[in-house]
Amino acid sequence: MFKLLFKNMRPRNWIAVGFIFLLTLGQVFFMMQIVSYISLLTGAVAESQSKGVAEIWWYGLYMIICAILMAVVEIIIRFVASATASSTVTHLRQKMYEKVNNFAIADFASFSTESLITRTTNDMQNVHLAWLTFLKTAFVAPITMVWSIILLTQFASPSLTAVTIVWVLLLVIAVITLLLMVTPKFKIVQKLTDALNVASRENLTGVRVVRAFNAESYQESKFEKVNVEFTKVQIFTGRVLSVFTPIVMLVMMGLSLSILWASAYVLNGLDMDAANQAFATTNAFVMLANQIVMSFVLLVTLIVIWPRASVSAKRIQEVIDHEVSVLDTDHPVEFKEKGTIEFKNVGFAYPGSDKEAVSNISFKVNKGETIAFIGATGSGKTTIINMIPRMADCTSGEVLVDGVNVKDVLQSDLRDRIGYAPQKGFLFKGIIKDNIAFKNPEMSLADVRWAAEIADADGFVSAKRNGYDSEVAQGGNNFSGGQKQRLCIARAVATKPEILIFDDSFSALDYRTDKTVRARIAKSLPDTTRVIIAQRVGTIMDADQIVVLDHGQMVGIGKHKDLIRNCPVYQEIALSQLSKEELGL
Repeated sequence: MFKLLFKNMRPRNWIAVGFIFLLTLGQVFFMMQIVSYISLLTGAVAESQSKGVAEIWWYGLYMIICAILMAVVEIIIRFVASATASSTVTHLRQKMYEKVNNFAIADFASFSTESLITRTTNDMQNVHLAWLTFLKTAFVAPITMVWSIILLTQFASPSLTAVTIVWVLLLVIAVITLLLMVTPKFKIVQKLTDALNVASRENLTGVRVVRAFNAESYQESKFEKVNVEFTKVQIFTGRVLSVFTPIVMLVMMGLSLSILWASAYVLNGLDMDAANQAFATTNAFVMLANQIVMSFVLLVTLIVIWPRASVSAKRIQEVIDHEVSVLDTDHPVEFKEKGTIEFKNVGFAYPGSDKEAVSNISFKVNKGETIAFIGATGSGKTTIINMIPRMADCTSGEVLVDGVNVKDVLQSDLRDRIGYAPQKGFLFKGIIKDNIAFKNPEMSLADVRWAAEIADADGFVSAKRNGYDSEVAQGGNNFSGGQKQRLCIARAVATKPEILIFDDSFSALDYRTDKTVRARIAKSLPDTTRVIIAQRVGTIMDADQIVVLDHGQMVGIGKHKDLIRNCPVYQEIALSQLSKEELGL
């Protein structure tokens, strides 16, 4: 916990912590002044005939002033502590977000989406609460306790000291027992929080499938199982911790009564002056003893919060310390060509796998050409194109873009040259214009419309009441699959990149729209190199090169007219979709 926070504290946070420490010293000083003057006031009241009422009023006035100053200092401490804790955790959250943003595809295998969401929200909140509590109590509690013990020893009352020690030991034993009972449960709580997020997210994102199969009851039972288990753990920890406050009250009341009971034996038989002095001492002793107990309670409050926060801090640290698989080089080189892609005996294996998903992939694409990939599901098509923008790095061979190895250039420079349209059209919440101009927010409306026209999206966008200012729901759920794909294609071509990658981005389009969009792209961006993954042979028949994949291996490469005669795998795929006459056989 401390390691995580201290590594992520900025200089101003350290200054604030030092300021809180100084304020705490002042607060404790005023507190002890009040305790001291309570003893003096008690003695003065008992001797009011000799001391005079005026002195009693002065004692009371001084205590009021100290109480006001202590309250002001407490307000300042809470304000500074809150600002410092929020600032530290905000910086930590930003750092974690930036780290996740740099994850390659392989890195996400180590953390589920739901777990990352929990770590960014729930875990971060636990750390924030613990850090805030620490800043408010970690200084005042031990300082108050030590100061109270020092003052307590001045009274030199063995019987009262023994009573105090016994009650404090009882409180320590009770707290240790409670912590041993609940600490293991905190790890379970965080894991169950992940499970709740998984169940909720799965049901919400797949709501259409759930309803189509009347599987609401099945999903509800899955959620209920996790929810009940989570509730049981929460109830257990809540019940255990609920005992803490009554125990503290019992100790405080028992300690006060025990001190008064022990003092009664001391007062019995003393003359009036000695009894007055002993009574004042007893009151001061009660105040100081309760201060020790309260200081211990403050520390325990922190101790109770800390185990759960430590579990959360460890989960956050795992993300921050995770070694990203795709890193920028320290000595980037310049691109030598424009619009070229070359694979040299490329292979890729997923983390933890002994076998390569794809291997011995070799081809070259020149500027303005089109290369297409086709093959059965799981043959490695997406894996190959993910290596072009370095969403993943090859484990063998070389991937070259514009004449240089992609590992020798900055990722940002590489991706500036690439436009990408995914198979599953994903849109961001906002408006249509901002989604198309995602890479360049300053893009003019004319350029946005130009890209939309190429993607055959201008028609349905202009038909909307607000046109390009129309709202886009999260994930683009207020658009059909075909509309989302066309908007994603528009987003990809909007910046006129050197290389366009289409990961089965035409699958939701009908044949006419598919052909129209590809023709417009070829006409409007003749110098742009196009990389296409497709399941439909009709989409790739006019490509300059077609790579046929089977179980991660290249089983054919060439033009359609050559592959249809010489590559059995391609021929099988083609004949399953089109007739021999349509294929020219």
